[in-house]
Amino acid sequence: MKIINTIIKVIDTVNDYLGRVFSVLVLGILGVILCEVVSRRFFNHPQIWTQPLMIMLFAMYIVLICAYGFQMKAFVAVDVLFAKLPQMAQYVLHLVTYFCYLVPFAFWITPKTWNFFYRAFSTGEKNYSVWGEPTWPVKLCYFIGMSLLCAQTVSEMLKQVRGIVELAAKKPASADGKEAQS
Repeated sequence: MKIINTIIKVIDTVNDYLGRVFSVLVLGILGVILCEVVSRRFFNHPQIWTQPLMIMLFAMYIVLICAYGFQMKAFVAVDVLFAKLPQMAQYVLHLVTYFCYLVPFAFWITPKTWNFFYRAFSTGEKNYSVWGEPTWPVKLCYFIGMSLLCAQTVSEMLKQVRGIVELAAKKPASADGKEAQS
């Protein structure tokens, strides 16, 4: 159990730190939007680079904080029936759904994102916008974000396993509320 707790702590600490660092990208997006609004509205001089840059920064932001959002349970979950299940069933259901849906997606797509990035970087691929910015920074962030999501998936699955083991290790209570004798 000590190894599981160590792995969980390392992954959660890394994703917590990086999630907080990557969340600063929002300020970059706001800065670009502010620059465009001021340039367009006050000086009647729109920029060709602000729209593609906003899109790139927002794409980077979303994919880079995905693992942090997963760790913090920031995604929408409808758990009306799930909350009524016993704790053991909740742990098992989490494991089954992670294993059936998240693991195949995340672990299948992550190596593909590396190829996606490497092809763009090695060929000097550029976007089709007037600015013609390179595409590899966004694609590198896609790979990093998916790698962090895979690591967080491992952490979340280990948390469910830890919960199952801890529940199974508890001594059952007798009818009068006292612990059963071993």
